[in-house]
Amino acid sequence: MKRIRNIKDLEFEKLKLRVKQLELERQMERSWKKLSFEGPVQRNAPTQSNSHFKTGNRFLNLALDYGSDFLTHKLGMLAGKKIEGLTGHVLEKLSTKLNMAFSKGKKRSF
Repeated sequence: MKRIRNIKDLEFEKLKLRVKQLELERQMERSWKKLSFEGPVQRNAPTQSNSHFKTGNRFLNLALDYGSDFLTHKLGMLAGKKIEGLTGHVLEKLSTKLNMAFSKGKKRSF
């Protein structure tokens, strides 16, 4: 980015940034409309009979379903990490005890 030397340059840069912001907002709005009417949310959306939540608003049902799926996934990941850590800790202790038990015994010679 070039240096801004006077007020006119500053105003010009502000104008360029505002134009870029408007273009990005327009692009985001188009992509949102495309997603909401033609995208995978509409095709894969659960129907009223498949929805876990029964409210009067279809979009609210959809939001609640996706929210519950998200929280279930996060809870499952957290539980998996905890179980993995606990299992690793238990196996490490067991291997340490086994190594100590075998090292105390007489070494066999063949």
